Amino acid sequence: MRGCTVDSVIIEIGTLEPILLRRIEKYIQSDDIVNAAKGLIATNQEIYKIDEDARKLHLAGQLDVQVYEALTKDYKQISDKIMKIAYERKLAHEISALHKALRFTNDAPSLSDYLRGGGPMKEFCPRCRESRSDS
Repeated sequence: MRGCTVDSVIIEIGTLEPILLRRIEKYIQSDDIVNAAKGLIATNQEIYKIDEDARKLHLAGQLDVQVYEALTKDYKQISDKIMKIAYERKLAHEISALHKALRFTNDAPSLSDYLRGGGPMKEFCPRCRESRSDS
């Protein structure tokens, strides 16, 4: 957050959001709910990291509240959009359950790892195991 401006946050999120949402939409369309859930996990972990950084910066007297609010608002909107896509595809319950089960595991991706295409976690998804055993 240090060195960021509200304008730079808007540009960063404006660039990241369509890429992330397209990837999640692709995973949901291909019935890969584990990787779709990983996108939600990565987005929410980014919010946790922002909150952690904000606490440190606040204690040091260096927190730019406007930048913090812009970052958290935008990432929360992305998280909501992910769940909206899942809801429209009738997969919100499954993705939410996977999110709750996997968000604190060592396999939970960072947002940058997720966007780079970190390894799949198909062993956690019965539906994915079924489709994998069919091939």
